[in-house]
Amino acid sequence: MTFVNSVTGTLRGVRPAALRRLPMAIVLGAALSACTVLPEPIDAETRNVRARNDVETLFKDVEPVAGEITLHEAFARALKYNYDYRLRSMEQSMASSQLDLAKYDMLPRLTVAAGYNSRSNDAGSRSVDLGTGVESNLFSGAQERTRNTQNAVLAWNVLDFGVSYVRAQQQAVQVMIAEERKRKVVQNISQDVRQAFWRAYVAQQTLPRMDDLLNRVKEALLRSERMETERLLPPLQALAYQRALLDLHQQIVSRRQELILAKSELNALINLRPGTVVTLSAGQEEQETSKLQPFDDLNALDQAALNNRPELREEDYRKKMSVLEGRKALLAFLPGLEINVSSNRDSNKFLLNNTWGEAGSTISLNLMRAFAYPATKRAQENQAQVDDARRIAMTMAVLTQVRIAAQRFQEARADYVVSSQAAKVDARIEQHTLAATKASAESEMELLRTEVKAALSEMQRYVALANLQMAYARVANSVGADLLPEQPQSESVATFTAQLAKADLDWRKTSFHTADVSLPPPRVALGDITAPAGSNIDMTALLRKQLGEHGTVVVDAADGNIPVISASTNVGQTNAGMRSVEVTWQVKRGNAVMATIPYRSAIPDSVSSAWPVFGEAAAESAATKISSLLRSEAAASRQVQN
Repeated sequence: MTFVNSVTGTLRGVRPAALRRLPMAIVLGAALSACTVLPEPIDAETRNVRARNDVETLFKDVEPVAGEITLHEAFARALKYNYDYRLRSMEQSMASSQLDLAKYDMLPRLTVAAGYNSRSNDAGSRSVDLGTGVESNLFSGAQERTRNTQNAVLAWNVLDFGVSYVRAQQQAVQVMIAEERKRKVVQNISQDVRQAFWRAYVAQQTLPRMDDLLNRVKEALLRSERMETERLLPPLQALAYQRALLDLHQQIVSRRQELILAKSELNALINLRPGTVVTLSAGQEEQETSKLQPFDDLNALDQAALNNRPELREEDYRKKMSVLEGRKALLAFLPGLEINVSSNRDSNKFLLNNTWGEAGSTISLNLMRAFAYPATKRAQENQAQVDDARRIAMTMAVLTQVRIAAQRFQEARADYVVSSQAAKVDARIEQHTLAATKASAESEMELLRTEVKAALSEMQRYVALANLQMAYARVANSVGADLLPEQPQSESVATFTAQLAKADLDWRKTSFHTADVSLPPPRVALGDITAPAGSNIDMTALLRKQLGEHGTVVVDAADGNIPVISASTNVGQTNAGMRSVEVTWQVKRGNAVMATIPYRSAIPDSVSSAWPVFGEAAAESAATKISSLLRSEAAASRQVQN
């Protein structure tokens, strides 16, 4: 019994302490477990929901395509729905909001506070007589245990106002920087859309025919393999035929691969769903493009670029920002003056006045900052030099881009002219070959080769057209041309398209070049033009026709100022069934030779229909070069007179 009592007593002595510690342990364990952070991966369902919502947002409110898409509608859709442009627009709006917010920093501070104070005992204290040093044995208090306080303080720091004003000016400059960056995005999108549109248009116009020719080449290759197996052709001839077909196959596939993804790239730029099938319309753009003149007045292009390029304008604003930053740094060296006015209330009953007003001013100056003034001044000067050097380097880069863009435009235009001529010639050769084809493997091979050549030439003409458009876009981009109107109306695609078309046309009409479209058409006379012997072609009539198509007037009689065109021909010997032919055109004014233009080719000796094709090609080549020569001469003469 004693043992039990002693044990019971011991348990009773220990149990209360253990119970007191148990709640604390529980609370501590719960707190530690609540603070434990474990990596938690996002589950698949959440990602699927996010993906669906993003796709829905991406194509939400996109106006459906109605009919064919023109170049300017592609511009409108890209600027209306492209998220790069939307992002820049949002950044500009955010910069404007930051400016509005910065204006409030210039206002005085108005602080309102309310408090509740309570203590567990009285705030009493003794005092000491400073004269005698005798301490009082009496405790006294002047504050209640519980009290309420309220106050309103209006404070204005003059130095902070100046700094806030400069910051607001910097934020205003930041708004303009955001505007220039938005302009740059618009210009880049315009250039990218023009490039993607014309590549897609080339694919639309040429790929169906290329696919058809590719199928025909594959069928011919299968037939040739069957003929080789059945020994209907000698093995070497069959293999040579197959090799020629494979060469054609490689040519078609190589050019096809360059354009097969063009429409997908355009759909991405104008924010259409992947796989959306659209039809493109060039309208009058092809005809208008062929009339574009080279940009000869490079000084005007340079000046336009230096005035309009967003990068240079941004550099101007960045220099202004640096000046404001230096001004803000100098303000820190001035003394700070703070003026404050307050209204106060305290519920303490021991106070004589529970409400009172208070006013004061404080002036402060950090004397140690004066030693940093020379370093601050040098830093500002160095920053100004860096800004100038960066802007000058950018200026050089801009001028170089302008010159390169203008040169590329001229080269692209010349390539388009030549490609157009080659496409016409190959089309004529295809027609004559088709008429002369016989039912044999050799004739089938020749016809396929001719058709593929004509199709590739036609594709090259479209590619040259697209390159000319891209070169035109580079010139516009290099000078900082604005396609977006000052007040865009982008509520509907149709209205926005009309606005962009007008802006593009207005810029195109801007004359940066010395070539004057008001110059009268060139005039020439035709002299002795000799046709190849045995050809039975009228070279004079062919040249007259081609000159008329190029806007050059042919007169019957010539005076001393009108150039006279003559031609001589040289027909070579037959070699492996082909005959070389050369026509040498000569342009003379009086006794002075202005130009000598040779044209060389080779024609099959057995195909009589090749002579008219040769004559047309030679006449077209001469008419193009002669018309260009005379127009350039007239433009140069007009410039000298002015």
